[in-house]
Order: sequence, then structure tokens, then C-alpha cells
Amino acid sequence: MNDSRGERTRRGASSADPTKVTQQPALTTASGTIWVVMGSLLLVAGAVPVVAIIALRPGPMVPVAVATGALMLACTCVLFIARFAVQRGPLRLRVMAASMIASAVVGVLGLLLCLVIQGG
Repeated sequence: MNDSRGERTRRGASSADPTKVTQQPALTTASGTIWVVMGSLLLVAGAVPVVAIIALRPGPMVPVAVATGALMLACTCVLFIARFAVQRGPLRLRVMAASMIASAVVGVLGLLLCLVIQGG
């Protein structure tokens, strides 16, 4: 397909289309501060149920909760390390986004596993 300027595009979108997910400023030109802030908030939000399980419900769920908390902390550490060690640009932002997504996935799966253990 050709766009209004006659350039060849895929599915009618320009290669510099700012509405494409991969062209968003948070993944292309941002400093990464927002990823650090949101990743830290995610860690705190995930730590609340993990700490509650460890402190209030001793039992077979505790090792899973500890591992979940440790992995979430590790993902957040990767996010911080990437912010200060990787050169500014899309690579750093993508590493930070991936580590935050990994932290969220680990938190959800770990807490679901705790629920399964509790129910069984």
C-alpha cells in the first residue's frame, strides 16, 4: 500500500507512525524514570500479599511466597541496573519494560500458586 505521500507502507501505516506500539516515546526516547517509578510501585504492590502470606499464614505456601518475592525483587534490580548501566535509547527502555513485565508475571503466577497450594 502507499500512504498519502506515496511511501510504501505495511497495512496502511507510515513507518514513523507515532500511534504504533513500538514507536511510543516510552519505548523510544524516554529517560526511563517512569519505568523505575512504576516498577518500584509494582514491587511494593506485590510485596504486600507476599509479606502477608509469610507473616500470617505459615505453612506450605511460605517457600513459594519467598521465591516469588525474591524473583520480583531480582526483576526490579535488573530494571534499576538497566536504567543506570545501559546506554540511553530503545534498548535500555525495552530491557526495562521486559523486566517490569517479568516482575508482574512472576508475581501473578507465584500468588496463584500460593492459592492452589492453600486450596489443596
